[in-house]
Amino acid sequence: MTRASLGAWLVFTLVTSGCGSTEPDQPTTWGSEQANLSIDGNVATVKILASGGCYGSYGEIPHAIPAGTFTLSGTYTQLIGAFPGSIQYAAEYSGSIVADTMTLTISVPALQQTIGPFHLIAGVTASWSPCLYP
Repeated sequence: MTRASLGAWLVFTLVTSGCGSTEPDQPTTWGSEQANLSIDGNVATVKILASGGCYGSYGEIPHAIPAGTFTLSGTYTQLIGAFPGSIQYAAEYSGSIVADTMTLTISVPALQQTIGPFHLIAGVTASWSPCLYP
């Protein structure tokens, strides 16, 4: 490899390795006092805190979350006290990642509801159990 081609390869490697996204080699967490997002491979799970210190709904995004602005499809699930225990809806997750902060909004067309925005910080972890509805 010539010195010029080595230099070009090094620049390419540095530039492409610096492109941030949540496509981690290991699980990643983002959190706040209202929501927690954990990433395992290319699947992100969002848990939303309800009163009582438990989560009453959660979402799944079956896509890697890219750095910058994003809009991704996924599901939104509400926990309920009657059979079958939860109701799942199609949802759209939109937001942005700037440095160590993710802004996330969930749109659930079937409920005509927008949830958020949540401002999540990289590395913040919250551990909530699911709400147990009678």
